[in-house]
Amino acid sequence: MGPGSPVHVWGLVSGRPSASLQARPKYASARLEMTSVSRQRKARIGALPARYSFALNPHVNARFTKCPGCEAKTRVRKIPFVIHVDGVGLVVLRKTCRLCVKCELVIVHQAEIEPLIAASVGQAVVPQQYLVVGTVNPRVWRRGLSVGVMMDELIQHMADFKAYRDLKYSPGGWYRST
Repeated sequence: MGPGSPVHVWGLVSGRPSASLQARPKYASARLEMTSVSRQRKARIGALPARYSFALNPHVNARFTKCPGCEAKTRVRKIPFVIHVDGVGLVVLRKTCRLCVKCELVIVHQAEIEPLIAASVGQAVVPQQYLVVGTVNPRVWRRGLSVGVMMDELIQHMADFKAYRDLKYSPGGWYRST
């Protein structure tokens, strides 16, 4: 993928998640927390300054209506993400996610994004290796749906993430003390 090669841009048709994704946690009081370990990236791809911290939520039962860092309510936003898929290259997907405005933390649910990546790449199986690199300006994403976007233009309008965060989920209930 050279500087003049085109980038795959796909839109997202919004809809309700399946019933398995809407399942409630097993216990009424679940504990959600964000680990203090964050993976900082030194090399940047995008030309715009780093904008958000990113967390990929692997837990189906944890929906993160409150921020795990500051306990503020998260807001639902549709953000175009730049995703690198091994063997394919860069893919731009607009995805509904959770955003904490106070912490500038974006939480994306893994169970929702992986089928979209597989559909955009044209595979029935989810690719094993992918990395959500950053966000792109919505105008560039919209223009890419109709006429296409070149790699140089995408990089000029892309913002990397400040940090990558890991999420922990432990359902409420009785636990033995260690």
